[in-house]
Amino acid sequence: MKSVSKRVLVVSGHHFADAPRRVDLHFMSDQLREEGAAVDFLICRLSPLSRFVHDGRYEHALTRPINEWFRLDERLQEFVWFAPFHPMNLRYGWLNAVVAPIYRHYGHFLPKAVTERLSEYSHIVIESGPSPLLTRYLRRHAPKAKLIYHAADRLETIRVHPCIIKELNATLPLYDQIRIMAEAMRADFAAQDRVVFVPHGISKGLFDAAATSPYEGPRHAISVGDMMFDAGMIETLAAANPDWTFHLFGKKALPAQPRANIVVHGEVSFGTIVPFIKFADIGIAPYRAGAGADYLSQSSLKMIQYSYCHLPIVAPRFAAAGRDNVCAYEPDDQNSIRAAFERAKGMDHFTIDTSDILTWEDVVDRLFHAPGTA
Repeated sequence: MKSVSKRVLVVSGHHFADAPRRVDLHFMSDQLREEGAAVDFLICRLSPLSRFVHDGRYEHALTRPINEWFRLDERLQEFVWFAPFHPMNLRYGWLNAVVAPIYRHYGHFLPKAVTERLSEYSHIVIESGPSPLLTRYLRRHAPKAKLIYHAADRLETIRVHPCIIKELNATLPLYDQIRIMAEAMRADFAAQDRVVFVPHGISKGLFDAAATSPYEGPRHAISVGDMMFDAGMIETLAAANPDWTFHLFGKKALPAQPRANIVVHGEVSFGTIVPFIKFADIGIAPYRAGAGADYLSQSSLKMIQYSYCHLPIVAPRFAAAGRDNVCAYEPDDQNSIRAAFERAKGMDHFTIDTSDILTWEDVVDRLFHAPGTA
């Protein structure tokens, strides 16, 4: 019970506290609560503008109380914040320049119910995305809390409004820790003394307990998630390997065209996905090429899960560094894609090393319990 006296705030512009698609923030929250801590989620990047953005967050938010604390579970609360506006990348330089002065005051609209609670937190985890616009305000109201910047993604890669990038750089001195999940991101930050490399953990017990394969017959490849999803890459593999079945998980993980050997599962619970990963033959990470996306080889949670289950991985070369079980291909090169899949077919699964894969308890220990972090 290491965290009995702690209360942790997670600030996210991407993930609700209990959405079906679970990411590292959810697993860390589970571990902290298991240790006795209370965890609150502040959900931002929502406003009247959200109804015009078709990403599902607006519809999900409407199922919850808005602008008030809502108890979800023991020691787990959520605040779904609908602000008068939220920062959006308008894609045109002149438009972004016009709205930047307004966006910089985003945190000014934090509800009183949030600011009044801020002094209670021992730690505040601020996720990459729009959340860095709130850092000055969070620090002002929570001067004693440990602020952790959770660098899940490069801001350039997820294409946030440029003023968020400027604000992150300006507020780096306010953070006590900058958590990176890939060494490739270390050079992104000037405050090297506060940068800590803590890769994702996984729920090893869930994978170890999965005993029944959900598949019928052999030759199954799996793709989990829809970030930077390259439908063309899946089309290339499915067309070239009609005797294989390709399983796609993720709301936006959709094939370029329907095929008998492509199964679209959509967004499902993590517990449902676990046996599909464990009993697959090959894991696929079909990332499209993107600016500064080289960090994905270490920070991709699905690639860690694939590796723990001893799966060969087919991934683009820019996301392949540091993993011996990745069969790399050149994006948009169909011959290269097919050749990488052929190499994966012939890989010996039992030679894949899993000794350096962490549990979520390990991750929480390093972020919240290591000397100087409590």
